[in-house]
Amino acid sequence: MSGAASAWVEVPFPVQKPHDGERLDSYLAARLHRYSRSQVQRLIAAGRVFRPGRMVKPAARVASGETVLIRYPRHEELPCLHAELPVIYEDDLLLAINKPAPLLCHPTDRIQNNTVTAILKGQFPGRRLHLLHRLDRETSGALLLAKDRDTARRLTIHFTQRRVKKEYLALVFGQVAWHHRKVDAPLGREGLEIKVRQSVGAGAAALTEFERLAAGNGASLVLARPLTGRLHQIRAHLAYLGHPVVGDKLYLGRGELYMKAVRKTLSDADIEKLGASRQMLHAHRLRLPHPATDREICVSAPLPEDFRAALSQAGISCP
Repeated sequence: MSGAASAWVEVPFPVQKPHDGERLDSYLAARLHRYSRSQVQRLIAAGRVFRPGRMVKPAARVASGETVLIRYPRHEELPCLHAELPVIYEDDLLLAINKPAPLLCHPTDRIQNNTVTAILKGQFPGRRLHLLHRLDRETSGALLLAKDRDTARRLTIHFTQRRVKKEYLALVFGQVAWHHRKVDAPLGREGLEIKVRQSVGAGAAALTEFERLAAGNGASLVLARPLTGRLHQIRAHLAYLGHPVVGDKLYLGRGELYMKAVRKTLSDADIEKLGASRQMLHAHRLRLPHPATDREICVSAPLPEDFRAALSQAGISCP
């Protein structure tokens, strides 16, 4: 952006396959926590919604793979918490980082500097990096980027075809009784006060494999392999099994602590109930065919200190 547009920031909303064919206003109303469908329509009418090469009308249909952009007024924010992000893999085509938590991947209407894309722009000046997938703000771990558009296109196909294998480590509440468990349960929006919360029932197919690694004092360490890519899939499936992730404000109970966090009214007693200040979910490992050779590579992200401390408190040895 330039000139008068410098007072604005463009926030990207990549369209995933489950939303293919939805109306533009319906899609954005589902993605934007504080906007109704009529408010989205006003954004479109004001010329603040952009679709490169596509029609911008409320009834226009979105397509998987495209990115919808919304322009927001730029807000003042706190200085960036990270000067650089730790690189865990790099070659001529790929870059992988160990994302700290809490850190957003993409900018929002109120946070632009404290995001993965903004930090990497300063860390690798002049280089156009393409983020290939996302992690929740409070999820740490391996995040993969491509160094050019063609590599990004090829790897996006690999992600769509499920050729990229993901493994997560989760510290969950309770003594997990099973050694292995597969959850085949569709996920969709709960439809209550918290728009982003997902629940098992009607919705898109979702399949996750779980393996118990260790059990400790009122908590267990679980390895999760998501075989589909739904919003909050691992967290929602673990809550469905009765073992929500330690620190997960959204899926512990009915989300009461999430609403308190939004209102900035979380107390020390609330944090104690959560067991941690953020959700103990870590993107541990990615296995994927290299875009140049098609040979499998493995990218692993070391556990951050807060996750190690939570394991120690639960009497569980670090893997």
